[in-house]
Amino acid sequence: MTGDDLVHIASAHIGEAYRLGAVAALEDPDYAGPWDCADFVSWCVYQAYGVKAGLTPAGHPYSGAWIVHAENPAHALTVEAAFETPGAVLVRRPHHYGAGHVAISDGEGGTIEARGERYGVVRAKGRGRVWDLGCTIAGVAYQGPP
Repeated sequence: MTGDDLVHIASAHIGEAYRLGAVAALEDPDYAGPWDCADFVSWCVYQAYGVKAGLTPAGHPYSGAWIVHAENPAHALTVEAAFETPGAVLVRRPHHYGAGHVAISDGEGGTIEARGERYGVVRAKGRGRVWDLGCTIAGVAYQGPP
């Protein structure tokens, strides 16, 4: 299991629809949207590694749960290290201008993410946008900065 596995799975969903509050069935390997950002990342992580991450205590993907995951020192990365690590997860806390957000790093400063209704699932520029945290998933071999 490598970070590239997550990038590969996420990339296969580029072009699919976004819907805030969408609920993806983590166990359904054929799910193809619509997605919200947390559902997309949590579903991709589960499909790549069989690990449930970024979930509330009730088992629902949520950007706030990704914040908790990323704040755990066992998973934490700097944002810059996350940009350079394929399959790392980037997390934005809710700010005065909007909700939290979660994306997958492509390892080259970009993201794969369920970005919004106007965009759907896309590859996007990661650097130059607001990100607060980076993180990894336990048991995954990452290539990039520690």
